[in-house]
Amino acid sequence: MNEDLDKRLESRPTLVAVGGGKGGVGKSVFSILLGQWLARLEKRCVIVDLDLSCANLHTLLGIKDPRMTVKDLISKRVSSLEEIALSTSTENLRVICGASEVLSVANPVFVQKVKLVRSLSSLETDFVILDLGAGTSFNTLDFFLASEKQIVVTTVEPTAIQNAYVFLRNSVFRRLSQLSRRNETLRKLVQQTMNPENSLNLRSVKDLLEVISDLGGERRAAPIRSELARIRPGIVVNKVRDVRELGTASILRHVANKYLLLEVDELGGVAFDRQIEKMVSEMEPLTNCREGGAYESVFEIASKLTAKVSSPRTADVEHSQIGLAS
Repeated sequence: MNEDLDKRLESRPTLVAVGGGKGGVGKSVFSILLGQWLARLEKRCVIVDLDLSCANLHTLLGIKDPRMTVKDLISKRVSSLEEIALSTSTENLRVICGASEVLSVANPVFVQKVKLVRSLSSLETDFVILDLGAGTSFNTLDFFLASEKQIVVTTVEPTAIQNAYVFLRNSVFRRLSQLSRRNETLRKLVQQTMNPENSLNLRSVKDLLEVISDLGGERRAAPIRSELARIRPGIVVNKVRDVRELGTASILRHVANKYLLLEVDELGGVAFDRQIEKMVSEMEPLTNCREGGAYESVFEIASKLTAKVSSPRTADVEHSQIGLAS
């Protein structure tokens, strides 16, 4: 029985969530370039457009009117995502298009989200890249937290850096809110910490855990520390024009560790590339991109990603499912 479970876990793909607080930082472009490199590194890869309010990944791939989308799974027209995965011009790379024309699709209920995550985890592939929408809606954060590998894309613009930190902060507090649902005292403490002007003068997750430890001992705080340790995002700085701009990732890593107790990886930068901008504006499929600064930059990130992946554990599977609180 244990051998059967191990085989199922070994065949389960690695979910890679690509998020970020600000629109326009290049999450979809990065997702496609990452998928291309994973495919070139002989990894089977599926890119999924999970921007359920403004899907546009298919446009960047030269698909004008996708015949089937994620909507077809949510509305039960198909039973699995395998049925709607489309091949691309890149060998080993497929895409699942998103849908944004139906309000109910943009706001799936808890059961629908669990079904979607299970279907993502059942895809016959090595990697599933989740191209998430901008902002920090519960749906976006839930899919981000349900993934084994989490990437936050930013640029060097001050608003993008600020929004990237807000994305990380809201991810942490989304998890804390889920963990405190059944404990009224903990729930109120989490709510207090989320308020910058709270009466308890809680300014960080570290402050929160110290109060929890004071009230209930380390046995109360330890499980929360363990859950937060599961959130280990990597930062990608996009549209880099000068090597000094890579320091943006260091800034985010320092602030996230100080205030959120997050261990953040600096995955690297993606060079600013006019060729990419030209392809996007002319609606040329980005899978045609085989050279240029941006394309070459993502190779290093893809190599790091494949080097760090290991077989998921049973706890990871359960975590992906139970974390999607309504």
